[in-house]
Parts: sequence; C-alpha cells; structure tokens
Amino acid sequence: MHNLFKYLLLTLVSVNCCIGSNILFVSPVPSPSHHIWNRALAFGLVNKGHNVTLIGPDQDKVPKPANYTHILLEDIYDDLHDSFDINAFSSYSALRMMYEFEEWCLFSCKKLLKTNGLRRLLDYPPDFKFDLIIFDVTAGTCFYPLMHKLNYPPSVAVTAFLLPTYVANNFGNHLYPAYIPWYGLPYTTEMNFVQRVWNFVYMHFDIWLRYVKQYASEHDAAKEIFGENIPSMKELERHLSLVLTNTDPILDHPQAVAPNFIPVGGLHTRKSNNIPEDLQKLLDNAKNGVIVFSLGTNVRSDKLDKNIQKALLEAFSKISETVIWKFESELENLPKNVIVRKWLPQNDILGHPNVKLFIGHGGALSTQESIFHGVPMICIPFFVDQHINTRMIVKRKLGVSVDFKSITAGYMLRKLREILDDPTYRENMQKTASRFKDRTETPLERGIFWIEYVIRHGGANFLNTPARDYPFYVSSGLDVFVFLLLISIISISIFLKLIQLILKLFSTKTKVKVN
Repeated sequence: MHNLFKYLLLTLVSVNCCIGSNILFVSPVPSPSHHIWNRALAFGLVNKGHNVTLIGPDQDKVPKPANYTHILLEDIYDDLHDSFDINAFSSYSALRMMYEFEEWCLFSCKKLLKTNGLRRLLDYPPDFKFDLIIFDVTAGTCFYPLMHKLNYPPSVAVTAFLLPTYVANNFGNHLYPAYIPWYGLPYTTEMNFVQRVWNFVYMHFDIWLRYVKQYASEHDAAKEIFGENIPSMKELERHLSLVLTNTDPILDHPQAVAPNFIPVGGLHTRKSNNIPEDLQKLLDNAKNGVIVFSLGTNVRSDKLDKNIQKALLEAFSKISETVIWKFESELENLPKNVIVRKWLPQNDILGHPNVKLFIGHGGALSTQESIFHGVPMICIPFFVDQHINTRMIVKRKLGVSVDFKSITAGYMLRKLREILDDPTYRENMQKTASRFKDRTETPLERGIFWIEYVIRHGGANFLNTPARDYPFYVSSGLDVFVFLLLISIISISIFLKLIQLILKLFSTKTKVKVN
C-alpha cells in the first residue's frame, strides 16, 4: 500500500511539474501560414493549462484564450507584400531563389529587431521567468539571443516548412541527397544521375550559404539590440535540443530522422467545425458539388495576370459545380456558379462532404489539409516547396499539376474534367487520409507531449546524435571513404609499378640470355 501511494505521488508530481508553465513562443517568420501552424501548437499548449506568450508579426483574428498573450511585431508586412511578383516566378532559377530567400531573411530580421513588440518583451521584469522557449527556426536566427537574455531556459525548435535541408543538417540529421529532393528543386524521390548531382550541390551550398553568410549577418544585426557580447548564433542554436518538424511519412517523402527530430506533420489539421453561416448554406445547397480554390496566404489570386484570371473564370463557367474562390479584391463578370470571398476557413470548408476538389498552390499546409479531409487536388505551384509537394501529389495520383504560365480556358477545363470524371483520385485521397488518421495519437498531441517532456527534464540534449557536432565529411564517413580510396589507389599503383619492374627485369634477363 505504501509503495502504491508513493507511485501515485511520483506520477502526480511528474504530470503536474509542467502544468501552468510559462512558455515563450517566438514566431518571427513573416508568413500567415506559419502563424496558423504555430498558433495551432500554441493553442494546444494553452488547452493543456500552460501560459503561452507568442511574439510574431501576424494579427490574431480568432478569439484568444485567457492564458494566451500575443505580442505583435508591428508593420513587418509593409515592405514585403510588394517585394515579389508571382507572375515572374517562372523565370527564377533555384540559385537565384536561394540568394533571394537569404536576403529576404536578413531584411525581415532587421525589421523585426527594431519593432516595439520586441522592446515590450525585453522590458519584462527581470524576475519574470519563462520555463521554455519555442523558436520557429524556418527563416532566421536573429531572435536566438533571447535565450541568452532569459538565462537559457530549455528551448525547442519548430518548423512548419516540412524539414528543410539546413534545419536537418544544423540539428544533426543525416542528409539523403540520393532520394530526398532539396526544397527548391522540382524533383521527386526518383532522380536520375544528373538530378542527384544538382540535388547534392544545392543541398550543401544552401547549408554553406546559411552557416557562413546568414548566421554572421544576423549576428551583426542582433548585436545592435542585444549587445556586443552575445554568443555566436551557432553556439546559441546548440541550446535548442529538440525539433518539431511538419513532416509525416504518409504526407511526405519518407526519410529517417534522428531521435531529436519529432515528426508532427499536419499538426494544424482538424475536423471541420464552425463554418460561417453564409458559407455553410452555400455548401449545403450545392447539388452538383463544390470546388474550393485558394492560393494560400502568401500568393494572392488578385495578383495573377488578368489573362489568367479571365481564362480561369471561362473554364469555371463550363462546369456544373459551385466554385468558391478566395480572391482578395473585387472580381467582375463572375459566372453564376463562382462565389468569391476575400477569406476562407479553408480547413473547415474542405471537411464538408459536398467538396469534390481543391485547387491550391501546393503549399505544405494546404496539401496536408486536403489529404486529411480526403479531397483530390489540382496544384498550381509557384515557388519553393510547392513544386516538391505538387510532384508528390501527382506521383501518388492524389491530384494533377497545372503550370500557371500555360493556363488557358481549355487547358484548365481538361484538368478539371480529369479530376472530376476519374474516381481514382478521390479513392486514393480517401485511402491516404485513412492511413494518416490511423494512429495512437494526433500530431498535435505528440508535439505537446515532447514539449512537456523537455520542460520536465530541463532539455533533451541527450537525444542529440554526435552528428550534430561533426562536419558533414566526418558524419557521413566521407573522410574515411576518401582515405581508403587513396590507400587503394596508392596500393594499386605500387602493385602495378612492381609488376612493371618485374616484367622489365625479366625482359632484360631474357635479352642477356639470348645475346
């Protein structure tokens, strides 16, 4: 009886040790989709009784729980929305995209560091204690010095950007350039030799560019705010002991991950609920089914070329299904079956039984929502991981791809008919959705467990593999391979020289004997 009481007491202590913990969630990536994913994790922690302070550049348009605080990093989007033209992405090379992404990260970093929101956080009383910091590590390191400022509480990294190469490398996961494509290349797991060469080059150049150039530049920018004596970004990053990644072998290309990588792909997905009344009525009354069209949060439909917009409307006018299009401004000459809204509760709408098809940009969160609800897709990719996600959707016959540069009314209509008339796509999506949901815990529950695990144990550095501290050529065994190759070449060379010498001596003796 005494042992049973002792066990129950220890269990109660271990469970309650992190309930009501103060968690700082650093979500600085200027991307509404990243905020949606991070907010889902933050709200999940709030629902478990934790006090979460989220700092980021996105306004929260949903009701805030009582123990959730949002600190706005203001005016970040002012200069970013007009910094690229989606119609020009067709001419972007992978190398140019890599450099521009690095420059965009540094540009947004400098703006983030000068916000009143960050000053508000830095003005917290010195005796206020955060029990854990969560960092979105997708785009930059400029807020890493918060760990130093807050006396190094246990810290966790997260990324909604699948598992980018630089995150995998920096946290000690092996790279698999032979069959895992770099996020900026339109490859699948089945690459030919030339593609594998390019994949290898881009993967490692991306790592070098970030490690050498971006880390140093952001460290210089951060010193203006946090002081000259802050440790290097690489040293600060070493205090992040665990990574939650938006990956899942059912949703993405399967790959092995180290123990400190926790796959929580589709963490933001959930059952449909709370659809606005006007949209609920539209969905319920759509006798011929519904097509949902949304290009996500970073790509605006109203920025598409006018000829493309016209071609899409013409194609939609020739089908009987109702089309609900997320279009950010006014749109004239709409066909009777096309409904335009400036904002859509995408996840909730996709869960309605009348939805037959989802037209999207191939972003990670959108494809995961579509798979979760078993809705086949037409993907119109523009940049970064959208091409990889689209190739995966096409390869598994979960949908089809559309090249936005080639859109005409006839081309789009053929793609629509292909999905709507072939039940294979929907059947494949339903099977994939069933596999994804068949698990002992949801991705959100898994993510929350491991965050609380880090709080309970004061970090999780014991899960890190030695590869995190080794250079690539050591962790991959490349140095040993090169050494053995050189030894083999030298040995073979010596052996051939000896054979040549013996033959020469034998030839000389033969000549002497003949003479």
